[in-house]
Amino acid sequence: MFAMTYLLTTLLTGLGLAANLPAAQATPPGLHYAWQVLEIDTNQCLTLAQQALESQGLEPIQNDDISLAGRSETATAMFVCMENPAAVTTVMVVVASDDDAQALELREALKLAF
Repeated sequence: MFAMTYLLTTLLTGLGLAANLPAAQATPPGLHYAWQVLEIDTNQCLTLAQQALESQGLEPIQNDDISLAGRSETATAMFVCMENPAAVTTVMVVVASDDDAQALELREALKLAF
């Protein structure tokens, strides 16, 4: 019983000290996106997305049924293709980077390449 009380006291004291420490100051990356609706199916959308990512030299990091993602040393980009009835697809491109200007520039380049 003494050991359990000691353990709980030590744990609570440690949590109390941790709560008083200042939070780490990290700047979240800028996140920029755009979307459009096109009369294409998911496969066509993913093919165009792959070509767009390759055109900007992004290394592929993720590929699944409805999305593709790639990254460079300073940015990550992802295309999501959501097919609606009758081969109408909503495509979204999302770009994240610590440099907002670079993220916006990459987003626009991906939109043009798509």
